[in-house]
Amino acid sequence: MSLSIGRYIGLIRRQPYGGRYLAQALQKLQDGINNLGQNLSADPTQTLPPPNSIQGLTVKTNGTGLVHVTVNDQTEIRRGIHYFVEMANEPSFAQPHVVHLGTSRSMLPVVLPAMDDTGKPQNWYFRGYSQLPGSSPSAPIRFGGEIAKAVNVGGTQQMTLLPSTGSGTAPANGQAAGQGFGKVLIRPGSPVVKKA
Repeated sequence: MSLSIGRYIGLIRRQPYGGRYLAQALQKLQDGINNLGQNLSADPTQTLPPPNSIQGLTVKTNGTGLVHVTVNDQTEIRRGIHYFVEMANEPSFAQPHVVHLGTSRSMLPVVLPAMDDTGKPQNWYFRGYSQLPGSSPSAPIRFGGEIAKAVNVGGTQQMTLLPSTGSGTAPANGQAAGQGFGKVLIRPGSPVVKKA
């Protein structure tokens, strides 16, 4: 959808004493706003629908904790699409760590710990989705299908990661997965507590 004020421009154009000039100016404004929206993958009148879901993820590890993830997206896409990968050490993705890939469908390799702080082995789970700057995110697709497949990254790295704080306009507690840029335009702030 795009901004449409053509009906009003037509009425203004008929007015004497400069109506046609004002109509030309409004037409240029409408065309410029719509062109900008199209090039930014946003709609000046509403939120775009989410893009099609990706088809899946490929996850590779070398057994020392190094992990590489790529996104498979064969759907028709608009310029400006962004991709996100979420990683969690539990399959429900209750508080996943979000990696924004930008327009790339390949994540730089990362090192993930094979064990938590106590030395207990931990598996990792991955899922991905896409989002346009002016849309909601697509539905997340899990590595492994409907039931997330556990990935043993291997290695001797031992660390319990800090809790995720989410991404975009999602709540800062990190407990709203699949948000990307966010599902709301503005997230209200919390009062800042100053330490003495």
